[in-house]
Amino acid sequence: MESFVDREPGAGESQEGSGKPLHKYAGPSSWQQTPQDTLSPEQILCRYGKPGMRFLRASTARLLVNASEAFPQMLAAIDAAAAQVSLETYTLRDDRAGQAFQQALIRAAGRGVHVRLLFDWIGSFSLSRTFVQQLLDAEVDVAAFHPLLVPRPVWALNKRDHRKILVVDDAVGFTGGLNLGEEYYPVSAGGQGWRDTHLGLEGPAVARALRDLFEEAWRQATPYGATCSRRTRFKYTLQRRWTSLWRRKDRLPPTAVVSQGVPVSLIGNQLLRHRWRIHRAYLRAIRRATRYVLIENAYFIPNRSFRQALLAAARRGVFVAVVVSAASDVPITDYASRRLYDELLRGGVHLFAWPHSVMHAKTAVIDDVWSIVGSYNFDHRSLLHQLECVAVIADPGFAVGLRRQTLDDLARCQEISLAAHRQRPRWQRLLESLAYLLRHWL
Repeated sequence: MESFVDREPGAGESQEGSGKPLHKYAGPSSWQQTPQDTLSPEQILCRYGKPGMRFLRASTARLLVNASEAFPQMLAAIDAAAAQVSLETYTLRDDRAGQAFQQALIRAAGRGVHVRLLFDWIGSFSLSRTFVQQLLDAEVDVAAFHPLLVPRPVWALNKRDHRKILVVDDAVGFTGGLNLGEEYYPVSAGGQGWRDTHLGLEGPAVARALRDLFEEAWRQATPYGATCSRRTRFKYTLQRRWTSLWRRKDRLPPTAVVSQGVPVSLIGNQLLRHRWRIHRAYLRAIRRATRYVLIENAYFIPNRSFRQALLAAARRGVFVAVVVSAASDVPITDYASRRLYDELLRGGVHLFAWPHSVMHAKTAVIDDVWSIVGSYNFDHRSLLHQLECVAVIADPGFAVGLRRQTLDDLARCQEISLAAHRQRPRWQRLLESLAYLLRHWL
């Protein structure tokens, strides 16, 4: 395999308009001309896709990098809504970003649009009652996922809704890693410049598939301000399940990929079943990789099967690189993650630390044909405790764009070397071991 270090990129590998190499890891010229280029869409799905995956066609799939690209398009979609808006998020803050979305939802409700807002109770714990009351006064339906209620068992508090979904008029949808808070704003605009990635999708098939995921979480949520009596909770549960039944006629049946558009598979897990759907989709694609695997992940504490897949790919000569945050917003996860660096670096996996802000993206791109964008982290919480959503895009054009974006991030990272990692002090190693023991609760 050609060395990826200190070399000139192949044809087409330079930054657009600059004429300069994108990065020393831009890869050999084989990234541009390989046997994969001759694969048909059906062959791509069969090679990298997990058997039984349901692919739909989106008319467009747009990569949205950071809040500066994602928030304006999401707000514009809400302002253009004519019939319904469904917004689901883990964190909603009463700050400039949250207030911008609050006012957009209020304006939509004022036009007669059916607006629903679902936020996670723990993730949005700091949200003020006044903020929510203004939405309720505008006749926006608001619900919280798993609030602290007397009848709910304590263990249920560990089950959270980590999805980020926006669906407008069953025509436009968004998903990815962005929460709704001003920490994502650039530092120049008074934010913290968090690095994250979102996805914009157009087309009735994918939008309605996203709405189905929203409905699933909505049925399990509690209307904001509802009493905690069992009778009231049973009434709301019955109403929501009845609503789900009569809306089934609007759902799209499983279909094969149609002739036009971007193939997209929207994968969501559930609290009590299908916990391994997203994990298996990742594993299948990594095990079939032949050229490269590029990953950006906020909380990178992969389990044994995922580590083995990455190491096996590196042994096959596949270039495997993972971008992690140099300083996470949850510091204990950094220590648990670093406990695994020695094993991965020895096995040929390249690790890069993003030093500029919190790295909050959750993406992967493989062989210029297979991309994943969503809310899923490689930790125990995403695997077993949280509702998550990812979009798998089987499109070479989208994959090339995500690959270029990821390589651009690599160029701004600090590569972690095995020699430097082994020189860390003993107290850090002790903290890493202790944090790793707690990985099932992080």
